[in-house]
Formats: sequence, C-alpha cells, structure tokens
Amino acid sequence: MDQQQWQDFLSGEGAIWEDAKAHFPLTSREDPQSLHLLDLGPIGTIAINGPDSQKFLQGQLTCDLVNLPNNHSTLGAHCNPKGRMISAFSALKLSQSEFILRLPRNLAPIAQQALAKYAVFFKTELRDASNETHWLGLQGRGVAERAAKLLGFEQPSAGEIRVFEFAGERCMAQCVSEVQLALLVPTSQAQQMWQKLSPESEATGYDRWQKRQIEAGIPQVDAATTEMFIPQMTNLHLLGGVSFKKGCYTGQEVVARMQFRGAAKRRLYRASCASGDLPSAGLEVYGDGEQSIGNLVEACHSKEGIQLLAVLTIAKVAAGQTLHLKDGRHLEILELPYDADADPLA
Repeated sequence: MDQQQWQDFLSGEGAIWEDAKAHFPLTSREDPQSLHLLDLGPIGTIAINGPDSQKFLQGQLTCDLVNLPNNHSTLGAHCNPKGRMISAFSALKLSQSEFILRLPRNLAPIAQQALAKYAVFFKTELRDASNETHWLGLQGRGVAERAAKLLGFEQPSAGEIRVFEFAGERCMAQCVSEVQLALLVPTSQAQQMWQKLSPESEATGYDRWQKRQIEAGIPQVDAATTEMFIPQMTNLHLLGGVSFKKGCYTGQEVVARMQFRGAAKRRLYRASCASGDLPSAGLEVYGDGEQSIGNLVEACHSKEGIQLLAVLTIAKVAAGQTLHLKDGRHLEILELPYDADADPLA
C-alpha cells in the first residue's frame, strides 16, 4: 500500500487531509477516558541493524544506549561537530544489534545520510524504513493495558517496547507515556491494523498526538530546524536524552562545555497563541525590539488556540518582554511539566 492508497483508505474512514496530516472532524470532545486512534503518518523510521550497531551509535548519539536495557526506549539526538542537532528522536533498543529511530518523516533521509557517513568502519546497516513501515498511535488513560488486551502482548510500562505478531508480521508497540502508545507496523498491514483497532477506539487527528507531546515539553526537530539547536536549548538534557557520563560522541565537547560552564542563553518554552495559520518550524519569535529572540520548534492546532514549543532567550523572557510572532500574534508562556532550571547532574 503506497501513501496515496493509505490516504484514500483513511478518507473513506472520515479523514480530511492537511498535507500529510489526517484530521477527523467528527471526533467527539476530548474525553480523557476515551481511547483514540491516530494516524502518525508525519513520523518516519530509521532502522539500524548489525553486530556493531550499539558500538557505532554509542559513539554518535547523545543518549546512553549501553546502559539502556533491551526492549526499552530513550530520547536522544545526533549532533554535528559544533554540537548542533542534526536530528532528535526516540531511540528504540530491541537488542545490541537492532535499533529503531522514531522521528519526523521529512527528517529521516537527512538523519540517515548524516549517520551513514560515520558507519563505514562498523558492521552495521542504516536505512530509511519510512516507506516500508507505518506508525499508528493510541492515546488515552490506561492506553498500555487496553492496547495489550486488544493486540495480545504483555502490558508495557512507560519507555518499554513490546514486539508482537499481527497477521503473520512482526510489529512493535512503544509505550511513550501513561497516555500515549506508538505502534510500528509493516505498511502492508497498516490498513488491517487500523480496522482491528477502530471498533474499540475513536479516530482523531494527528494534532492531538502533537498536543500531548508539546504539553510534555518534548522537542521535535524536523527538516526546517536541523542543525539549529544545541541539545540544552531544547531541554533534551532534562528529559534523559543527553548523557554526561557515557564518553565521547560527535559534538560532545560543545555539549559538555555548555553544561559544565552554564553557558546556555536560550532554552525551550511552552506557549500558546491565537488560532490562525499554523506557524512553521524555525519561524522567528520577537520580543519588545525588532531583533529575533528565538525560534519556533513545533506547533499544532487545538481547541484552545495554537499550542507550541519555542527556543527563546532566557533573559528576555525573564524580563517580561511581550512575545509575538511576525504576524503580530502574541505568545502566552505556559508551564512545563518539569523544572526547566534543574541541574541534570545533581
């Protein structure tokens, strides 16, 4: 099933498309007790296989994969030598020889090519598997327990992965949080999986997945913002995505220097603005003056207006400057669910 066939199928299920995002306008109110089914089509996949895969990735990524148990996941990033994130992702460790990176589809080829430059001396294979696999999402309270019963695997806790068989094919379930679970299925089985889950859930739009991620303060780098941010600017070090004990990796010197010398002048903030056109990733944010004080990381529509994450100059926000987009819409700073000033080394 190609992308057009998939879109035609979901259109028959009530989807309305905005580029690659499926929206389901007939979805009822956002009841936290409901189990929602989502198409995560904007998300792609990089598959890494081979006996040297862990050794290779450990020397490239910000996260510690050696101490990550099998069938667990962690946030992480791949930086250039200047410490700027080429990609950020959720890394799924199935074994020391097999890993999956879940990241925006438009970033997958960039991330794969950047990693491949360093892989030539290792027994590992990297491929962009975004077309051969497809991500679906389940969202709601007790999502792991409900998904386990529906699909016949042992209930995972947050961060755990379950590999299971569906229609004779290998699939994976990643428990992202207490309310979000991501399913990776072969593209050929995506329609059948949707039909299996839809009677027990309610289809809803991709924006609701993004909204939960934004509320959790989890940054997403895409093709528009690649090599724009150092990990600490996106609070990745506070989310377990940066190890300061694992040793060297590409860009490590810059990332460590920023941490130990306390040089970060910008960090990630959660905010909202009035509804309207969705501001694009990388868009500049302004304060009281005419110069930009930061950039938008990601945004989504919601019933409360547009929800977003942005990397902003700490001093400007602390001074109470009025924040706005270029089109004049004001930003209201919202709380993050974690202490953005915390010391990850404490």
